[in-house]
Amino acid sequence: MPFSIDFEHRVAGKTADEAFRVIAAWLQEQKAQVKASSPPTHIEASHGRALQPMGWRKDARKTIVFDLRPEGPDVLVWARVIPGALNASDVQTRPDEARANWGELLAELWERMGEKGAVQEAIRRPGVDWEASLRRGRGMISAGVGILVIGISVSIGLSLVIPNVYILATGFLVFGILMAMYGMMIVRSAARRLARQRK
Repeated sequence: MPFSIDFEHRVAGKTADEAFRVIAAWLQEQKAQVKASSPPTHIEASHGRALQPMGWRKDARKTIVFDLRPEGPDVLVWARVIPGALNASDVQTRPDEARANWGELLAELWERMGEKGAVQEAIRRPGVDWEASLRRGRGMISAGVGILVIGISVSIGLSLVIPNVYILATGFLVFGILMAMYGMMIVRSAARRLARQRK
């Protein structure tokens, strides 16, 4: 099963038909391509730009699947966001950023359904623990630096004994650099989001 991030939202005072029409209009306005539709309970669309390499962004290519279920005078909407195949591993390294961005995107839809202040609420309370994200990013930086040190040590130590050991050392170096780089991106993103929440 592909990696996905799920959202659940209760829309007050709307029927499934009304909510479905708003979702369909919003998708059209977003220039999304509807791939499957079973009114008024299911709609699936391809959303975003194919050439956005940062899969966690709002405008990155993804599939959004909406399932609607009436509950008394309200309707419960489940939205499953599945990143494009080329961006899936990228999104998995930054799931908090993806959840926050896609939550803000969906909040625009909730506002269209009559929920005032949904976007501001999504910014203020994104459903993400940015402190934990910050710790995880710092851990990734430490691990990346550790792997870099091991790579350099291996290349220096083994090059004295075994010629052409650079291939093994290069793997350590590349992995360490990538891990530290992703850790720095997570730390920067979490710090920026925390500062934004505290305003």
